[in-house]
Amino acid sequence: MLKFNGLNSLKIKIALLFWLLIAIAFSVNWKVATQTIRGEKIEDVEKVLHHLLVESIDEYIVQPPLPVSDISFLYKIPHNLLVLNDSEASHVRFIVTRTPHTPMLHEVSFSVQMENGFYLNAVSDEEKIDAAVAKYAQKLLERYLYSLIVILIISYVLLQRYMRPLGVLAERARGWKNGDSFEFSLDNPGQEIDEVSRAFSALVSRLEGFRAKEKGLFKEMAHELKTPIALMRARLDVYEGSDHISKEKFVSEIGHDIGRLTSELKNVLFFESSDFEDLSIFDTAEILNEVIEKVAILTERRRLEIMLSPERFILRSQRKLFKKVMTALIENALTYAKEKSSIAISINERARTLSISNKKGDEKYLFSSKIGQKMLNRVSEELCFNYEIIEDETEYRIELQF
Repeated sequence: MLKFNGLNSLKIKIALLFWLLIAIAFSVNWKVATQTIRGEKIEDVEKVLHHLLVESIDEYIVQPPLPVSDISFLYKIPHNLLVLNDSEASHVRFIVTRTPHTPMLHEVSFSVQMENGFYLNAVSDEEKIDAAVAKYAQKLLERYLYSLIVILIISYVLLQRYMRPLGVLAERARGWKNGDSFEFSLDNPGQEIDEVSRAFSALVSRLEGFRAKEKGLFKEMAHELKTPIALMRARLDVYEGSDHISKEKFVSEIGHDIGRLTSELKNVLFFESSDFEDLSIFDTAEILNEVIEKVAILTERRRLEIMLSPERFILRSQRKLFKKVMTALIENALTYAKEKSSIAISINERARTLSISNKKGDEKYLFSSKIGQKMLNRVSEELCFNYEIIEDETEYRIELQF
């Protein structure tokens, strides 16, 4: 299982985030509910006040009063007292005005026009309304808090269950780091976690393949580089122990060995790793034109000409690696071709082949060594092509079949 430390736990963070969102929703709901209840209570009080005014005018007021009239008897009518006690109206006042009474803050009022043109108003404060709304809000808040606690517990338990595959994945990853084989298989781990595990498995597979390639490459490199270094060491020993070897001969032989060593090192360092480049769709002719433009200076300096056939085909592969391979092959054709000659790049759309040929110069071609062949084998696997190197006394050609 994954080891968590307090709030660093992803499960706790997700549970708290979910709890916070629910809490916000509850808060908004609680606010809306209390405001709705308050509005309903105010409407109920207005209905009560309207009933009192209508009953008082119809049953208890003989002659419509004036603002200076004494209407205190309305407070003592049993019917009015009974109605007020059963409602949220409190500290009710009856007043007569020329215009309808405008309620002040925390007041509820209702007005009825009488026959004499004046208005009889009943005014109540919101004391009972506030108490009723506060009581309801408190009960609702308690229920929400209980619900939030239950939701938090349930969400954490569910996350603990559904995120368990991530813990297993982390455990397998730690074991793989320590040298164990990577195996990850669980029944119904969830789509997202299954996708993560598949992606991680693919990554592990590519890393292991990369390690195997690098191990083989360095083994081959050590074997190939050991020969020129041993020859140089032997020549130094012979030159040091003999007075009959001329300086010119020694310099020539050492220079030849250094050239061979340099060639092998160039092969080793020529291609960078491309194991993690995504596949893309591109036009081969477009890439070749970019490479030709890039090496134009080298072409002019050696007075060479590059001839590119008009055909083309589309590839779905690693674009950067393809461009790098084409650059390597064309640069080497330019470097080792005979001066004032032509380099032909032929594309066969139907056969999906690409060939680069040049007239031979005096130097040895870069990919004629074992390490060069090793590097071509590696990139041919990654770019999915077969290649063939064809040469005679005058020409060197490499042909790629995609």
